[in-house]
Amino acid sequence: MRIRTNVEGIDARKGLVYLDGGGSIPYDYLVMATGAEAVRLDIPGKDLEGVHVIRDLTHALKIKTHLNSGAVRKAVLIGGGYIGLEMCEALRRIGVAVKVMDILPRPAVRWDAEFTELIVEELEKNQVEFLPETRPLGIEKGKASALRMTTSNGNLDADLVLMGVGTRYNTALAQSILIRMGESGAIGVDFHQMTSVENVWAAGDCCEVFHKVAGRWVYFPLGDIANKQGRVAGQNIGGSRVEFPGIVGAQVFKVFNLEVASAGLTEEEAARYGFDPVSSLIWGHPIGKSFSRCERLGVKLVGDRNNGRLLGAQCVGEMGAVQRVSTLSIALWTGLTVEQLAYMDLPYAPPFGGVWDAIHIAARELAKKLG
Repeated sequence: MRIRTNVEGIDARKGLVYLDGGGSIPYDYLVMATGAEAVRLDIPGKDLEGVHVIRDLTHALKIKTHLNSGAVRKAVLIGGGYIGLEMCEALRRIGVAVKVMDILPRPAVRWDAEFTELIVEELEKNQVEFLPETRPLGIEKGKASALRMTTSNGNLDADLVLMGVGTRYNTALAQSILIRMGESGAIGVDFHQMTSVENVWAAGDCCEVFHKVAGRWVYFPLGDIANKQGRVAGQNIGGSRVEFPGIVGAQVFKVFNLEVASAGLTEEEAARYGFDPVSSLIWGHPIGKSFSRCERLGVKLVGDRNNGRLLGAQCVGEMGAVQRVSTLSIALWTGLTVEQLAYMDLPYAPPFGGVWDAIHIAARELAKKLG
């Protein structure tokens, strides 16, 4: 293993990897695992001390060093995605005042407005201010605080600015040897993780993955997917014949005491991919009423009007949301219809759920709409 070593180029015909500073390494098989990089907004002051992106361990260590200096009293997070929202809790736990800004009207826009209202409420309960439809324009050194940010809705003082506005796949090396890129712009692979160039595989956040519900290749950079892709690539290089069947897009995050989870397609995505989506949203209890302390659990399901197939699910609540989406992910993976889901055999005991689970109730409501 060679660490702190950059690759300058690849000669796929000769099977050589050229290293920065001279030298080369021959290969029989090559795996492109170049990952993705955090997007750093191109605004004035983006490189000032105290302005960070959130992506890998190196970034985390820099942020931790800055926090340990004792000079951080106020933080501004740019981006209302789940990485930024999870950072809110970490910062509030050490007493830092936090504001989250986003150019969109609500955070975590993959989830429906009814659910993101709960997210904003949870932020406010924990003294985090969400600033919707606010665009960062520039950052400069401040007076009252270390930094001063200019936005479309006024100025903000901060000692720490975190940019959590997404990632961009690293495909320059792959493009240099004419590997085919997928529709998303990430590296195109097959079910064995093979690229279009002989003896070259790809895995992780630099390449696409097959979405079983959508029936197409997509870009979905998550750590668990990257691990599975890497294992499949390694097994195939080692002589096995293994396929990675794809994903259903299951994802989850936590905002203080709120669980937020989803799998499959949103209504908007389903319509874009040619389905005829119908949805239902119910509010229930994550456990039996006799054990409940008024915890709320919201479940939204999306189905296809044409064949009744389940297409997507979202859950938000103080408890039980992740558990339900884990179950719904299996339903999506196996292609269950909404009617089948309504009678799925699930374990029952009052400390864990009702006789009719929230999944059953949501499925029955959607089945009525589907006819």
